[in-house]
Amino acid sequence: MIPLIAEVARIGNLMMIPGKAVVIEDIAIISDLHLGIEQSTPGSVPRLQIREIVEAVERIFDAYGIKTLIVNGDMKHEFSQNMPYEWDDVRYFVENVLELGSLRVVRGNHDNYLAAILSRYDIELEKTIEIGEWTICHGYEMIEAERVIIGHEHPSIRIRSGYASYTYPCFLRAKSMEGKNEQKPNEVIVLPAFSPMISGSDVISTFSFLSPILNSFSADEIEVYAIEDRVYRMGNLKELRNIV
Repeated sequence: MIPLIAEVARIGNLMMIPGKAVVIEDIAIISDLHLGIEQSTPGSVPRLQIREIVEAVERIFDAYGIKTLIVNGDMKHEFSQNMPYEWDDVRYFVENVLELGSLRVVRGNHDNYLAAILSRYDIELEKTIEIGEWTICHGYEMIEAERVIIGHEHPSIRIRSGYASYTYPCFLRAKSMEGKNEQKPNEVIVLPAFSPMISGSDVISTFSFLSPILNSFSADEIEVYAIEDRVYRMGNLKELRNIV
């Protein structure tokens, strides 16, 4: 079950919710579904994540009054072609979402052949989407914009307690300490991977990010928000690296 709406983190009219999505008014934004990943995984991996992903999206629509879903890149997994699982899973996902509301899709670096599937539903594969003051892009290349929402990074945080360690997906919020800077956005929100099969990259032990946008910020400009039954503000990344 998705927790109560009070258990979110807010930045103006933007909410970071426990369902690993950002909500702005009646729009939900998710990223990095990597549909069909099971077919690209060595060994025998059960094909499970598509139904879990669709059910999670349905809960977000119901809990937050969503009318439009934006997938911010890497809807599918394989770079070089459309694998059979991807055809099936993308079509299943799109058809279920269109029963709930409208769907827009941003191109990710894994989405080289996705347009061929989306064209059957007259859905454009977009480079960026503007929602109010926010620019939504996947994050694999630099962009000129003031406030940006990206995916691509799959952020998580690993917390150790005694001999055990626990990994949680997380949002990141990067905010420039220098004010307006032509070399980078003033503010960036990083989405966690929506795929339940991707555990994510631990931001505590990762000192170089995948996204050039995120790499333009120093660790003391980045805040970490961990996700469990609610969204927890963990604090500044530079300080966390010295503590955790």
